[in-house]
Amino acid sequence: MQVIYADSLFLINLIINYIILLVTARICASGVKRLRLLGAAIFGALYSVAVILPQTGFLENPFLKLAAGLLMVLLAYGGQARILRLTLVFFAVSAAFGGVVMAASLLGGEGPNTGFLAPVDLRILIPAFAVCYVVLLLVFKRAGRLRSGGIVTLKLRHGGREVQMRALRDTGNALVDPMTGRSVIVAGVGDVTSLFPHGIRQKVAGLRLKDAVKVMEELAAEGSMRFQLIPYSAIGTPGGMLLAFRPDEIVIDGKDKSGILLALSPNSVSENGTYSALLGVN
Repeated sequence: MQVIYADSLFLINLIINYIILLVTARICASGVKRLRLLGAAIFGALYSVAVILPQTGFLENPFLKLAAGLLMVLLAYGGQARILRLTLVFFAVSAAFGGVVMAASLLGGEGPNTGFLAPVDLRILIPAFAVCYVVLLLVFKRAGRLRSGGIVTLKLRHGGREVQMRALRDTGNALVDPMTGRSVIVAGVGDVTSLFPHGIRQKVAGLRLKDAVKVMEELAAEGSMRFQLIPYSAIGTPGGMLLAFRPDEIVIDGKDKSGILLALSPNSVSENGTYSALLGVN
């Protein structure tokens, strides 16, 4: 009869759950707090221990396991804009890591019928998880590139000032410069106001309360000629104008993309702060 120690089972499942939740967040580029991931991992580890306790066999019901997994997702990512995607990726990553646990169990001398609750030698489990972690990130990163999507690093320099932020390659961003036909970067005005000198900064920040045409008039009165208006339209809105300007230098993932226009949105372009700008893909 195999002896299963609750403390070892809890620790192993805590590590596994945390890694799965972290990998899911990385794949989906979700900015979540590590404490939330830890809390969800602890819940999952407690559930795995509860399953082996006397008179708790009903917890092995597949529907209850699914409900526990969904609760872990809510604890870790509740409130995120792409919760459905996070949920699907979480279960996909869990399945992948489940295969790693099975393989690690076999390498550790455990028979295939001993069940996933059997302790696995951490000297085998940790390297196996590390390899799986790297492979999953590379695979999903490659897939993101093939979709022309993904998170990139964006650096903006203007007048001796610099701002660095995360930007999302958005296939739905069809905004272009009407003069050149090149795609336009869209960023929340609050994320880029530090690029401007004090007087200009105050007027640009007025986009939160005024329309772009009014702010453009105020900037033109001061002789600020780097700004222009770009027409836009979006689902659910009749369209309008965005205030845009051309920074001195734009660097995307280390590549010089100077000459592209930067359009200023009155509000942040990300609900959860995962990124601060949207890039077109053309």
